[in-house]
Amino acid sequence: MPDLETFDDIVLGGGKGGKSLAMELGPRGHRVALIERGQIGGTCINVACIPTKTMVASAKLAEFAGRSAEFGVNGGPLHASLSAVLERKNKVVKEMVDSHWKLFTTTPNLELIVGVGKFVGPKQIEVTLDDGRKRLLSAERIFINTGSRTTIPPIPGLSETPYLTSTSIMQLAELPTHLAIIGGGYIALEFAQIFRRLGSAVTVLLRGSRFLPREDEDIAACVKEILEEEGIVFRSEIDFKNVRKNASGEIEISLSGKNGDEQLQCSHMLVAIGRYSNTAELNLDAAGVKADGRGNISVNERLETNVPGIWAIGDCNGGPLFTHVSWDDYRIIRDNLLHQAGRTTTGRLVPYTLFIDPELGRVGLTEQDARKQGYDIVVAKIPAKKIPRSNTAGETKGLLKAVIDKKSERILGCSLLCHSAGEVMSVVQVAMLGGLSYKDVRNIIFTHPTMAESLNLLLATV
Repeated sequence: MPDLETFDDIVLGGGKGGKSLAMELGPRGHRVALIERGQIGGTCINVACIPTKTMVASAKLAEFAGRSAEFGVNGGPLHASLSAVLERKNKVVKEMVDSHWKLFTTTPNLELIVGVGKFVGPKQIEVTLDDGRKRLLSAERIFINTGSRTTIPPIPGLSETPYLTSTSIMQLAELPTHLAIIGGGYIALEFAQIFRRLGSAVTVLLRGSRFLPREDEDIAACVKEILEEEGIVFRSEIDFKNVRKNASGEIEISLSGKNGDEQLQCSHMLVAIGRYSNTAELNLDAAGVKADGRGNISVNERLETNVPGIWAIGDCNGGPLFTHVSWDDYRIIRDNLLHQAGRTTTGRLVPYTLFIDPELGRVGLTEQDARKQGYDIVVAKIPAKKIPRSNTAGETKGLLKAVIDKKSERILGCSLLCHSAGEVMSVVQVAMLGGLSYKDVRNIIFTHPTMAESLNLLLATV
């Protein structure tokens, strides 16, 4: 065994929450080891939020350029180059990775260790380096921030058939002629629209009968209608019998559904049914750390595991799989460690945005959830085409919706499917946190014409 090296803090994984905590504690005099297997800066920067949103921007420009005549601009023949789109994506990612390398290697008292770590005792981590050497580390405090990985369904033939994940699809050398996507969640829909706008035929395959089941049916129907207008085909209530690559190089997906058995042929297949906690290789039993059947590390409201001195941050603890949640996990732990603040995850108001175009931004309760919880509610709703800024920007697709508690007149939640929805939703989030009534928000003087002004119009319908 290698010699035991002692640190004050060990951070397993350099994602948003973990890296932020490591760079906070080092300058405060803590000797910190940050262990990362290779994605410097974490999943978000390397293979998730940042690269996908650069591709969303390219696809948006392609769509807008195709509509240039609507704006009185004469454009030439339009050609979207996947290689150029990915080159831009790679440039953006590289700049952020390089900046993180610099941060990790210049932060006082912080040692970046590139390798794979696992528990070999309650407070001991063995790290296997790229060259096969091992290091043995111990610390008073250990923070697990190992993220999540793609879920691969048990479809017969899948392991022998070339398929894409949310990572490998951003490394393609050629544009798919026909992209079939297994799954209908956020990752699936964002890539569906990206590749449709870049020129691929796209078919989305869904097991269930309900599209976007966590959203209200009217919002989900509007999302589906927008995507179908762009030429994306949706198939629901299907089972996957098997997949294979045929002699001509096409991928054949054998399906059974409402119309019986059939085969779908495509040039490329993306598997995007979700993600699960990336904890299988951590050897949690050696530390006595408890996890559920899906590998989610069990934590309390202070993000502490069942083992004193060990915390779990971000995707690996089974919370909402968002970078901004990992960031807030870091802030909770930071404030409790350094300032005894007593902060918890209880009652967190977590927003999210589906980055299709137009965006879907949501915070708080949907109408269906509010009714299930027994609230007596009023629902405000307007189409996006009623918003002046939507018309001036040529972005009139979508639907805006707010759910209001009759008794308190507080906003319980909103679902905004419109231009810049993520930004406008954040205004509602602040209003909810501030305890403003819907009347307070309705009467705010917003600049005209802006998308924020849509809240005046939406809440005036109550």
